[in-house]
Amino acid sequence: MTRPALRQRMRMLELSAAVGVHVSFLGFPAASESEYEQCAALVQHIADRELALQPVLMARAVPSDLLRLLEIQQRSGARVLADLYLSTSPLRAHVEGWSLPAMLERLQQVARQAAREGLDFRVAFEDSSRTPGNVLADCLKAAVDVGAGCVVLNDTAGQCLPDGAARHTEFARQVLSHAGSDAEIAWHGHNDRGLALANSLAAAYAGARVVSGTFLGLGERTGNLALEQFLPLLAEAGHPDVALGQLPAMCTLLADALQIGVPAHQPVVGSDAFSTATGTHASAVVKARALGRDFEDLIYSAVPATALGREQTLLMGPNSSRRSVEAILRSLDIDACDNNVEAVLAHCKQRSSTLRHREEILRALAPIPSTDTASNPAVV
Repeated sequence: MTRPALRQRMRMLELSAAVGVHVSFLGFPAASESEYEQCAALVQHIADRELALQPVLMARAVPSDLLRLLEIQQRSGARVLADLYLSTSPLRAHVEGWSLPAMLERLQQVARQAAREGLDFRVAFEDSSRTPGNVLADCLKAAVDVGAGCVVLNDTAGQCLPDGAARHTEFARQVLSHAGSDAEIAWHGHNDRGLALANSLAAAYAGARVVSGTFLGLGERTGNLALEQFLPLLAEAGHPDVALGQLPAMCTLLADALQIGVPAHQPVVGSDAFSTATGTHASAVVKARALGRDFEDLIYSAVPATALGREQTLLMGPNSSRRSVEAILRSLDIDACDNNVEAVLAHCKQRSSTLRHREEILRALAPIPSTDTASNPAVV
């Protein structure tokens, strides 16, 4: 997959802030010099544009990683949040030959260094969902002891079911409460079982104040929570900072930068997300349209198309009804007489796909003459 250019990433930060994202994970500066320069440029862009984004940079629990973050903070004059990474599962420790006590000791050393240098930090527990409760409790207490303002729970392998995500978050909340800590809980989940959205919602209901994800759900293996699916739910719940109108632009920019396609049926941002071709459904949309845009948006949509700057569209296919065909023809200034409607219906019933363009409709009406060769989409 092609990595976006720096200027594209900068534009994505602007759109992310406009949509309502508050925290942006920018990268791992210690990974390479080029990664360091990219991270530094992105932090600087956030500062220069005064974007309402908190930049997060990853660091392992080693002093050299932290130094790279401190350099960026000093260079930009903008505060960054260090994501101190700690793997807690016995499985990973066994594979890597790690000792958890030794890792916690390193965490304490790096946290003290961060505190001395005035660097804000949170502690991210990789694979916490597969970590025994007693081990995770010790790790959470250690994070509290070193002054972490936030702890990040990670369902790194997408192992959780929604009930498990809720119980995992509730467990962490209780441990922090008993320790007298007001540290925030963040949730980071993967989509290996197709449950990233459900798990993120469950974690949020159980007390996670920060939920991470990616636009289009992109990420390691099968990806992460798709933010364009999560944000409409926040908007529906009354979150004041979410602006859904920027979502299509954000996802289009990302897809173009990575040179990938967005599936037509992708929720919210797919080309067919608000399209209807089935006769009974399309007829209902036509009737609802006569009652006003709110009715049109609600009749067969859980997400209002108008909030995204989009419209409900009617397509013509094998299951289209006379009423929907009439509505589409009129919208395209094509005579919706009985002969034309019958010709289009007959043509559609012989096809396995939908009519999407004006010129396709005109061909379906042949031998009715027409000199109009425009190619506007056959949608309303």
